[in-house]
Amino acid sequence: MFPKKALPRNKAAFPGKGRRKKPGSNPQKDDKTRRPGKAPDIRQEADAERGAAKHESGGFSFTYLKALHRQNAVESFRRLIQAPVSTLLNCLMIGVAFALPALMYLLVANLQILGNGWEGNPRISVYLDAGLNRSQIANIRAEVANDPDVDSIVYITPDEGLQQFQQKTDMQGVVNALGYNPLPGVIEVLPVPGLGYEEMNALAERYQNVSGVLESKLDREWVQRLQSIVDLLDQFALLLSLLLGITVILAIGNTVRLGIESRRDEIRVIKLVGGTDGFVMLPFLYAGVWYGLGGALLAYLIAWGVLLGLMANVLELAGLYGSSFAPQGPGGSILLTLIFSGIVLGIAGAAVSCQRHIRNIDMS
Repeated sequence: MFPKKALPRNKAAFPGKGRRKKPGSNPQKDDKTRRPGKAPDIRQEADAERGAAKHESGGFSFTYLKALHRQNAVESFRRLIQAPVSTLLNCLMIGVAFALPALMYLLVANLQILGNGWEGNPRISVYLDAGLNRSQIANIRAEVANDPDVDSIVYITPDEGLQQFQQKTDMQGVVNALGYNPLPGVIEVLPVPGLGYEEMNALAERYQNVSGVLESKLDREWVQRLQSIVDLLDQFALLLSLLLGITVILAIGNTVRLGIESRRDEIRVIKLVGGTDGFVMLPFLYAGVWYGLGGALLAYLIAWGVLLGLMANVLELAGLYGSSFAPQGPGGSILLTLIFSGIVLGIAGAAVSCQRHIRNIDMS
């Protein structure tokens, strides 16, 4: 056998072997000089990728939800207008329920305006002593007129008071039998607008201590009666609103229940393919919103119609009392209140009906 011959080393294939390192050489430094640039941070890149993915998923979900709500709102409105007669009757029933408390609040507001602006506002009658001369009466009138809580005064002489008494009571014979005028002079004081009952009472007591004044009397009964009527009507309107609000919820809930029953098979299919109860409820909730909104707008129109129908009689009655009072109609605040109440009660009624009937649909 032939001995194996040693193969020569290929220095080109193994450049590092067989070569001594120079004393000043540094391989790490050489590697750094050979790198083109600094390597990017892997952690920063991962955080940036996660943030971008989160932003894209959030935008996608928001866009999807917005499109879903828009689609259900339009579809529920389209279903309602496809049955215009039944939809109008349901909205009219809800509108009548809304119109009753709206008319009560409108009545209370007009009574308050009437109480503040009518010429029969609470007045203080200051009865003067019959023995006063003209200068003393003039001094008392000037003192009362300069009071900052007084809007205006009217002085009624004893002769004028006797004439008015005879016109209202037709008791000419009794006065002639007395032989003299028993009525004193009276200063009718009209307080400035906005004074409360306690402030007007304090004003009357202040005049009671003026020298030459027999009596200072506030028309307490008129003030108390008017305030009691307004408070009673206000409480009644609140109670009526609560009762009719429950009625609206029941009416919308019953209407939505009929819609659920008519679409039972469709709801069952949606649930079988994975639709949640919230997804199924969404179009019915928007139907409740449309019913409540339609009823609120009809209630506003009903309130205006009732007011216009009674306008002529109210103006005639105010003219008989010599007042320039004109009733005010429902403004923007009542309209916004009706719309807000309609939307809230519509959602509440639809949600109650959906919670009760959608979950009880038999999937078998």
